[in-house]
Amino acid sequence: MKKYISKIVALGLILGFYYSCDTDEKVVDQILAQVGTGGVIRTIDEDNDLVFNDETDSFDPGSSYTIVLEEQDEEGGALLESVEIFVNFDDNSDNGADMSTTEVLLQTLAASDFSPGDRSLPQATVSYTSDELIAATGIDESLVIGKDRFEFRLVLTLTNGETYTNSDVGGPVSGGSYFASPFEYFPVIACSITESLAGEHAYVVTNIIPAPGGGGDCILDVLTGTVTWSETDDAGVYTSSDMSFGQFENCYDGRGAATGEDIEIEWDCTNLVPDGEVYLKDGIVIPDDDDEDAEITYNYTITNVTGAAMTINFANSSGDRGTVVLTREGGANWPVIFTANNE
Repeated sequence: MKKYISKIVALGLILGFYYSCDTDEKVVDQILAQVGTGGVIRTIDEDNDLVFNDETDSFDPGSSYTIVLEEQDEEGGALLESVEIFVNFDDNSDNGADMSTTEVLLQTLAASDFSPGDRSLPQATVSYTSDELIAATGIDESLVIGKDRFEFRLVLTLTNGETYTNSDVGGPVSGGSYFASPFEYFPVIACSITESLAGEHAYVVTNIIPAPGGGGDCILDVLTGTVTWSETDDAGVYTSSDMSFGQFENCYDGRGAATGEDIEIEWDCTNLVPDGEVYLKDGIVIPDDDDEDAEITYNYTITNVTGAAMTINFANSSGDRGTVVLTREGGANWPVIFTANNE
């Protein structure tokens, strides 16, 4: 069975937060009544199911993006003429092949495409498959990676000739800070995870630097050893036997490996994201936060992936850092999606 991560995406239209209850809806009515003109587009629901598979170089079957919109104006939706939906592709990879596009008109919704919703205001559901978005933007599907995104912009036209879009924030349609950046959506493309990163991986660590003022005295300039990543109940999330790849034990007498009950590493598309804290008590690693006197978090930055070798610059919140070349167990290649980080 395929495993999915990063299904949760950022929604650029922050209006949804502000309309979570009846009280907020009344505020909208009050603002429109005070300004005497204008209109807004509310987000009723959204579903981002855009998932890219780096093994097949294509979107997973069924990949789509769906939003439910509600129009509101001073006459309860009677002024609605049309809503134009524009789209462009934003290439967030660092592999030199920038596919970012300028926006194009994707669809124009007429007033007749809307029907009364729960509040008797015009609502419409729009849904676009990955194939439709690829065709509209003209991108090469095989060059997409997780973390790229499509960007949508709405233009509302009223029957009185007024138009509103994202650039109108601060005016009557935005209501100042209350409406907070309407008319934009930024669904991020998720990754389809089809293999496990678990294993006993060999490391070579250089550029070893202990935390300033931490009392560290590193014995070796080059470290070698292995680190074990183990699967958890969450797909794409692993425990680690040593977040520091031997740096703690090399630079601090008796400290122990940088691990613990709260330590995890998440495979987040092109990145490896450390989560949780390493706890210290009197300078020694302890498994949990019981009476700890220090909490240390980690950051990993992948700089190159070639076959079975992954180069990571690592650092922690105390200032310890180094560079590790991590060779995957058995000499197997790391997933090609990580090569997006190659400098």
